[in-house]
Amino acid sequence: MPYIIIRGNLASYSHKYPWRVLVSGLKADDIEQLNKFSCGGYSDESTIVYLVHPCRILSALEILGFRVVASSSTAVKQDYNEYMWTMRKEFDEPEPESESVSVVRENLSNIGREAASLGNYHKILLIYFVLAPSATSIAGCPANVVTIPVPILQTEGTFAYVTVKGSLHDYTCTVFGLNQAEVQALSQRLSVKSCVNGVLVAVPPMVMLNTLAQLSYKVVCSCGEAEICWTMQREV
Repeated sequence: MPYIIIRGNLASYSHKYPWRVLVSGLKADDIEQLNKFSCGGYSDESTIVYLVHPCRILSALEILGFRVVASSSTAVKQDYNEYMWTMRKEFDEPEPESESVSVVRENLSNIGREAASLGNYHKILLIYFVLAPSATSIAGCPANVVTIPVPILQTEGTFAYVTVKGSLHDYTCTVFGLNQAEVQALSQRLSVKSCVNGVLVAVPPMVMLNTLAQLSYKVVCSCGEAEICWTMQREV
């Protein structure tokens, strides 16, 4: 599920350009749908500026299928007039899975039941996510598909959480809370370096959010000003 970030002022700053709304992460098709709004160009390669009230942009994006999942004040200029919204759009319905995929999933279910009967409660969850094509591939899988065995976390709850921290104008971000299998999978496609309690990934935070979304993570809240922290959750 793709994520985008909207940032704008609710009260006008001037008569000439009363509002300035920055939208990061839109695809070309979505930008085309918003071409009726007055545009102030691009502030960087991922962010487009609209010279309209943020509520108009939020309403238009709602029509395009995006939903607000988090918001916060940016406290810019200490007047608390600027706010930030994180929006999410569900992926299109997947194509019907092939017979071979059904057989694999059935075999995994059988393995899980056998492991449980033996007292081994560390079930295996097979997660697929697609990134840039690669020359290397795992036997029996396409080159652009990574298979990740992710052990179920032994916690009292039913969710696992990670945090993504970064600036919308930076080309790197930090991710905290990933398990070892997820880190190894990301390392096959992205530049990943270890840091204190997490990993530093050489991609903008918006790319990281969308990548984790393919691992079934969803943004549940966010906060921050110059740097933003997104808390993401996936059901285990």
